[in-house]
Amino acid sequence: MTRPPFATPLSALALAFAVPLQAATLPLSFTADTTSRWYDFYVGHFAQLDRTVAGTPPPNIMYDTDAEANPFAPTVYQSTGVNRVVFANGRAFTNIGSLTYTGSGDGTFPVTAITLDVAPHVRSDSASALGVTYTTAVSSVSGSITIAAGTPTSIDVTAAIRFTMDASFIPPLTTIPFDGSLAFAGDRFDLFVDDDYNFGHGILHNAWDLTGAIDGVGSNDLVFADGFD
Repeated sequence: MTRPPFATPLSALALAFAVPLQAATLPLSFTADTTSRWYDFYVGHFAQLDRTVAGTPPPNIMYDTDAEANPFAPTVYQSTGVNRVVFANGRAFTNIGSLTYTGSGDGTFPVTAITLDVAPHVRSDSASALGVTYTTAVSSVSGSITIAAGTPTSIDVTAAIRFTMDASFIPPLTTIPFDGSLAFAGDRFDLFVDDDYNFGHGILHNAWDLTGAIDGVGSNDLVFADGFD
């Protein structure tokens, strides 16, 4: 018996289905909003990106968290008399990480992974109670990226994010985690971590409240990224 014309051998079908989908990586840079903030509630102070004094890089003015009815929406801005470099690069969170998605060409594709390194842009080593830096891990990534004419036009993703500080100098501790959320919506990012940890000598409580534009995505207009006056 001869095989009918146009029939596809089963071996060829098997090979077709065995071909893995192509993975692509998009470098990530952010332009942070001027109202992005970092907090250490154990020390009792916070920094806001656009509130600095002269210096290279410009140190941030540290403000009293207890002076605010809601430190996440400050109105008083009572200085502690201390200045520290927190937002070392200002608004430019350049080369902060990457995004991996499955697909090629134009279309909407699933996002499979995100890597970030926030610490070089939001420093904790001179302003936190522990006096150390931290690592960044992003997990539970879910969402998609849309590509048109070879350019990303929208990223819509939710994920969990963890910042981990070294605490090996406080035996028997090794590390202290601070957990929160990360979201991309269109051409915007929203990173919020507000977590505490009882380390035996009190409650360490740190927060990152960072928002802004994802560079090179869609038509984000950095001139008006913080709204109109």
